[in-house]
Amino acid sequence: MKHAFTLAEVLITLGIIGIVAAMTLPALIANHQKNVTIAHLQKVYTILNQALNLSQLQNGEYKYWEDSLNLGAEKYFEIYFKPYFKDPKICKTYKECGYKSITPWTARTNGTDKTSTLTCVNLPLRVSIILTDGTFVAISTAAGTTANKDNNIYVDLNGPKNPNRYGRDFFQFTRTEKNGVQPYGYDLEKSEIDRLCASTGSTCAAKIIGDSWQIKDDYPYF
Repeated sequence: MKHAFTLAEVLITLGIIGIVAAMTLPALIANHQKNVTIAHLQKVYTILNQALNLSQLQNGEYKYWEDSLNLGAEKYFEIYFKPYFKDPKICKTYKECGYKSITPWTARTNGTDKTSTLTCVNLPLRVSIILTDGTFVAISTAAGTTANKDNNIYVDLNGPKNPNRYGRDFFQFTRTEKNGVQPYGYDLEKSEIDRLCASTGSTCAAKIIGDSWQIKDDYPYF
């Protein structure tokens, strides 16, 4: 005599499967997003350092390069970086970069996400490019006014696509004389890196790299 599942048993089984899926799927999706972010962050970190290293082979050590403030952002980029990126697309307006606003990113301030004042394009101060894989990169020479030197490099891993948020797809790096391109805040104590990552998102690349290229449970943006 053949035995078969009753309709009630089938429905109960499907219900259990659905509950288990509902419980595990968000974690699986989150882990996948973390892995994608880490892989992309590693890639752009490598691209930036390769460009700097290749430029040093042609133009001498970074510490002896012409002053970026004196050259201006466009000339500085043309000499020291453009030849060492593969087909960079320079964008001079936020629309050319694909963004819907000149200030597209949100950052955490006092526990609340607010629109950052950082503009995605500002030619007197920095050159903004889109790499062949869609990554947005802005190489800065000055901040605030042209009298304030700025060695930062701003990166949006997926360009204008959401979430456009500090610590999630937007990260900061900086050019150094001895250590190449490093995550912003790399030289701070770990406690300070963690604090700034949680409070502003500015040092989140440093946190991920300092945690051995992992997004751990205490990471505030996943």
